[in-house]
Amino acid sequence: MSTDTAPRPPGDTGWIGSSVVWRTTLLILFFAGLVGVLAALASTVLVAREERQRMHNNIVELMATVERTASVATFARDEVLAAEVARGLVRNASVARVVIREGGRDLAVEGDIPTGTGSIRLPPLERDLTSPFNPVELVGQLQVWPAIGKIEHEVAAYSRFIAIILCVQLAVVVLAVAWVVLNVITRPVKQLSDQLHHLQVGSGEQLLLPHGHGGDEIGRLAADINTLIARMGDLLAGERELRTQREESERKFRLIFESAETGIFTLDGEGILHDWNPWLARKLGLPQLGETEQAYSLGGILGDDTSRLDALMVRALADQRPAATDFQISVGATGTLWLHLVLNPMPGNLMQGIVNDVTERKRAEASAIAMAERDQLTGLLNRRGIEHRLDDALRVMRAGSGLALMLIDLDGFKQVNDSLGHEAGDRVLASVARQLEHVVRRTDLVARIGGDEFIVVLSELESMDTARFIAAKVVSTLGRPVELGDGVVARIGASVGVAYTGSSSESAESLMRRADDAMYDAKRAGKSQFRFAS
Repeated sequence: MSTDTAPRPPGDTGWIGSSVVWRTTLLILFFAGLVGVLAALASTVLVAREERQRMHNNIVELMATVERTASVATFARDEVLAAEVARGLVRNASVARVVIREGGRDLAVEGDIPTGTGSIRLPPLERDLTSPFNPVELVGQLQVWPAIGKIEHEVAAYSRFIAIILCVQLAVVVLAVAWVVLNVITRPVKQLSDQLHHLQVGSGEQLLLPHGHGGDEIGRLAADINTLIARMGDLLAGERELRTQREESERKFRLIFESAETGIFTLDGEGILHDWNPWLARKLGLPQLGETEQAYSLGGILGDDTSRLDALMVRALADQRPAATDFQISVGATGTLWLHLVLNPMPGNLMQGIVNDVTERKRAEASAIAMAERDQLTGLLNRRGIEHRLDDALRVMRAGSGLALMLIDLDGFKQVNDSLGHEAGDRVLASVARQLEHVVRRTDLVARIGGDEFIVVLSELESMDTARFIAAKVVSTLGRPVELGDGVVARIGASVGVAYTGSSSESAESLMRRADDAMYDAKRAGKSQFRFAS
């Protein structure tokens, strides 16, 4: 056990002021002395009163004793007998002066009027004297002055004696109580306090049980303190273990945070980034965390002009569950970066975000979609591809411009297949595809929708004349012989139906249907020509 002395706590005035033993003893002595003084004062007053009453009664008894003799002396006017009675009374220490009166004169006078040394002044005691033969006949008066000094002396002596007895008794009781409190209560408590003062937390030490207190409250207090110390030790050990685990988890998380090939960040309710890892800094061109005090808005970095990020944040906070979406941002002059963003709500109106680069996946998806919308033989758009793009072209039409859809059906293609074979037919289709791409503008769309049918979509037309010119050029170009190699030549033609619209409200199905009707009109008119739908 350590013997180091701990510094005194604030407000400590010294060893006596901080010791429960001394404070308890001094308090007992103080209150006992106060009680003793009050008891002594009270007893002095009471004893003085009782002593004065006792001496008064004594004088009254003396007067009753000599009353008969004094009555005879006054009745006989015997001065000698009266003087003898008076001298007998004065001999008593409690009597200072005696006067026996007969009629209007003093028959006998003995002693002096008492003066006393205190503030007490006692009046003389008087007793009427009657005739020895006639009890109702008044013959004189007996006056007795108490000896005030003697009375005060007797009272003081008796009071001192009583006070001394009380003080001795009180001192014995106080010392006994102080000894009992000291040895039974305060000293064991002080022992426990001293042990606690020097106890090393977490060392496994426990308090020693004070001798003789195994089954009382002090013993239970020591046992409870030892139990508390044991629990505290277990809690401290558990806390150290948890701290170690937390530090290890933080180290692992920091390692993951800094080296992960995934963006990790924290976002507040205003869309401001609070922290981010190095991967996100590299991807979005942010400074490393801690190198700047500037506030960065994630929406501004992502170029989110449509507030998709705000909607994502609102959804995550409202549902209190993760919400995710993809963002496309521009990198450099022509590069495009696709990021998959997941927001997870946290306490305090914060959100934790995870970002993954899905650019390759998006490119693969785009490539797959493109392949699904392309004709494998010619490389042109297929029916699905032209339908998607036709809807987009109609949706973005400007007021005052027009759009034309050409439906092209090859004339004589079945004879090529039948006479020259399918391989030759495929070469013819590929040649037609290249010729159509060469005839139309770069902004126009060309598609093969099946067999020997093709579609051309002309957008942003100033008038129908442009569509008429391109349709005529298509008919003339596809009417030329197709060289297949080895001197083999295939001859085909093209019947073209054109549907023109100046309204973005017309549907793609309506245009297709009108172009199809116009194409059959061209076939019925002799083939290898074009017709406009009404």
